[in-house]
Amino acid sequence: MSVTIQDVLDRIDLDETDYPAAAAELGPEALPLLEELAGGGDPMLASKAVYLASVISDPGSARILERAAQHPDARLRVAAAAGLRNLPEHDAAPQVDGLLQDSDLGVRKVALKSAAAFDSPAMTARVQRLAEQDPEPAMRDLAKRVTTE
Repeated sequence: MSVTIQDVLDRIDLDETDYPAAAAELGPEALPLLEELAGGGDPMLASKAVYLASVISDPGSARILERAAQHPDARLRVAAAAGLRNLPEHDAAPQVDGLLQDSDLGVRKVALKSAAAFDSPAMTARVQRLAEQDPEPAMRDLAKRVTTE
């Protein structure tokens, strides 16, 4: 089946998107279309496209999240931060540090939760560093709590 932009829109332009079902239905063939939507002018569709890309198990997913992690719109950076937990750690790791140091508190919070979802010493060290060094007391507290859970 050839995936069209309309197929993708039919699955993500909803109030509540079922990301696992959409990923299973569309598959890696949708990644170029998701990348196109992620770079488009509609931030809500773009953020949904970024997150859906993270749920599709394919090396191309990481590239879409990498671009979104650098986007000037915080909504796309939040989507990238949320999607990190869906990637293999070796694909997520290069983006974690930048997102944990993002100027937007919401991006840092979501990135923290994604980093904490990995059960590895490297990710735990990143979370502990945030617990010690984040400029926001609330973020330091949250990082301390997720390291003890």
